[in-house]
Amino acid sequence: MHRRAALLGILAFGFAIRMAGLSAIRHNHDHAFPIAQAAMLIDRGIRPVEGQRTTIGLPASPMVSYALAPAVFLLRHPWALHSLAGMLDVLGLALLARLLRTRAELDIIGFTVLLAAASPWRVYFARGTWLPAWFPLLVTAWLACLRPYLMDGQRLSRGRVLLGWVLAAGVSQVHPVGGLLLIPWALTVWLTFRSWRIHGIGFAMFTLLMLPALLGIWQHRAQAGELRHPEGFWPQTPVAFAHALRMVSGRHFAEVWASPLPSPLVFLANVNATALELMVTLGAFGAMAEGILRRRPERALLVIWWGFPAVVFSLPWPYPIHIHYLVPTIPAGSLLVAEGLRWCIPGTQRRWWLQGVGIGIAMLWTILIVQMDRNALQHPWTGNLEGLPLQASIRLAHGLSSWPAQDLQVQVLLPAGCAETTPVWIIGTVGHTLDIRCGFHPERLAFAHAEHPVIHVLAGPSGAPPILAPLGRSPTITLTLMDGSWLALYVIRPGEAQPSVRYELPTDIGWRLIGYTLREEAESLEVITFWSVDEVPKDPMRWSWHMQPFHHLLDPQGRQVENPSGFGVPGFLWREGDLYIDRTAMLFPKGKTLRLEIGLFDPNRGVRARFMRPDGTVDTLLLRAWAGYSSDEGAGER
Repeated sequence: MHRRAALLGILAFGFAIRMAGLSAIRHNHDHAFPIAQAAMLIDRGIRPVEGQRTTIGLPASPMVSYALAPAVFLLRHPWALHSLAGMLDVLGLALLARLLRTRAELDIIGFTVLLAAASPWRVYFARGTWLPAWFPLLVTAWLACLRPYLMDGQRLSRGRVLLGWVLAAGVSQVHPVGGLLLIPWALTVWLTFRSWRIHGIGFAMFTLLMLPALLGIWQHRAQAGELRHPEGFWPQTPVAFAHALRMVSGRHFAEVWASPLPSPLVFLANVNATALELMVTLGAFGAMAEGILRRRPERALLVIWWGFPAVVFSLPWPYPIHIHYLVPTIPAGSLLVAEGLRWCIPGTQRRWWLQGVGIGIAMLWTILIVQMDRNALQHPWTGNLEGLPLQASIRLAHGLSSWPAQDLQVQVLLPAGCAETTPVWIIGTVGHTLDIRCGFHPERLAFAHAEHPVIHVLAGPSGAPPILAPLGRSPTITLTLMDGSWLALYVIRPGEAQPSVRYELPTDIGWRLIGYTLREEAESLEVITFWSVDEVPKDPMRWSWHMQPFHHLLDPQGRQVENPSGFGVPGFLWREGDLYIDRTAMLFPKGKTLRLEIGLFDPNRGVRARFMRPDGTVDTLLLRAWAGYSSDEGAGER
C-alpha cells in the first residue's frame, strides 16, 4: 500500500509539473492544427483526409484530429485540451511503471518513473496538443503490450499480437517518423510468434487502420518521389544519438530553454545528464550482452526499439534533424535507465539513497522547467499571433468564443499579410469553426457585413492599439499582456458602417457603390468609399483578381493633381453580403478649382469595372467638385 501511494504521488507530481507552466507555452499552429480539424469536423462535417504537413514533406494521418474530436466537442478550450494532453502523458507514466513491475525492484521503478515524470524534454514535448505529444503514451502502450516477451521472455498471446498491430498503426499515424518503429516491431513478432495466420489478420487490421495515412501519402506521391535519400551509408554525425540520449537525460535543456541560470545549476544539470546517459549506455550494453551470452534475443530488442530511429537519423540526410523526431525513443530510453541501474547497483534492501538522488534530480529539473516557463512569459513578443503564450491565447479565445453562440456566421478578419496558417491557429485556439480571412488594414481597409458581425483582430508588441481609420473606431475590446503588448478586437455589427452620402450604384463585377464620406483637412482629403458585394462572379480565375478604387483629383483642364489608389480586395476574399470600407488620403490644395472622380481598377488584369447607370454604363464617377464646379453628386459622369 505504501509503494502504491508513493507511485500515485509521483504521478500526481508529474501532472502538476505539466500544468504548472502551461500558461507560458506557445500555443502555435502545430498545437492548433489537429484541434482546428476536429472543430471543422464537428461544426461543419468536414472530414479531414490528411493531417498536418511535416518537415519531411509527407502529411501525417488525420487520426489525431479524429481522436481529439470528442474532447473538442465537450471542452472547446485550449487549457482543457492541453490538460488532457498532460493526463494522457501521466497515463503513459503509469504504463511505464507496469512495464517494469516484473523486471525491476520497487525502488528502481520509483526512481525511473520519477525521472520520467520530471524529465524536462519529455514535459516540454508531451504537454502540448501537437502530434509528437502522443508518442510517449502510444509507444509505451505498445511496449506494455509486448511486456511478457520483452521483459520476461514469455510467448505473446494472440490477443497481444493483434493489439500490437493496432498500436503499430496508431504510432505510425501520429507522425511519419513513428513508422521507423515498425522495424523493431517486425523483429519482435518474428521472434515471439510464428503463426502466419495471426500475423496476416494483424497486418490486414494494420493496413485498414493505415488507410487515412496511405491516402494522404498517395495524394502527395509526387513529392514523396522527390524526397532525397541519405548522401551515403555510414553515419557522419552523432546528432541523432545525442538527441535520443538527451530525451531521457535532460542534457542541454538548461542552455536551450532555461537560460540564463546560475552556473552551478547548469553544471549540476549536465552532471546528472552524464550519469543518466551512462545508465542508458550501460543498460544497452548489458541487455545486448545478456541477449548474446545467455541466448535471450528478447533482451536485445529493447536496445533496437530505442536505437533504430537514432541509427536512421544519424545517416547523412539532406534535411535538418529536428529533436522531436526522436520523441518515440523516450519510453524505451527510460526502460534502459532502469536496466542500467540494475547492472550497477547491488540488489539490496538498503537503497534508500536512490530515492534521495531521484528526488534531487527531479527538483533540479523542476527548477529548469519553471525557469523555462518564466522566461517564456517574459520573452518579448514580436506581434505574431501564433507566437502568443497560451495564457494570452486563452484571453483571445474568450473574446471570440462567445460570438458563435450569437451568430454562427460571424466573420473574423486578420490584417493583410498575415501568415496563411494564422486562420487555422485561431480556429484551433477558439475550438469553433469560424469564417476567418486575412485582408484588412487598420489605416486603409475595413470590413463589415449586411447581416452578420465582423470582428477585426489586431495585435502589437508595444504602444496602444490604433483606431480603425476607415470607420474612426477605437477597439471594442483591448487585452493588455504582461510585457505591455496588446490584442485588440474591433467589432462591427450589421448596420453600423454607414456612409455620410448614399449613392447605391451597381457595377458589372457584382459590387455596388453604397456611398462615400469625405473628410477635408487644411492640406489633405480623406475619401472613404463603401462597397457592397451583391454577387460574386463565377469566373474560375477570380482568385487572381484584385479590384481597388482609384481616385483622380483633376484641375479644370483635366490634368491629374493627385491619383492615389485604394488598398483593394483580392478576388479570393470576396463574400456575398460583404461591405468593404476603403480609406484613401491625398494632398488637397484647398481653395483651387478641382473635381474628384472615382472608379474601380484591377491592376492584375489591366481592366476597369463599369458602373451600371439607368442611362448607360460609365467607368468613372464624379463624386465632388470645388470652387467653380457644380457640387451636385453624380454630375459630370463620363
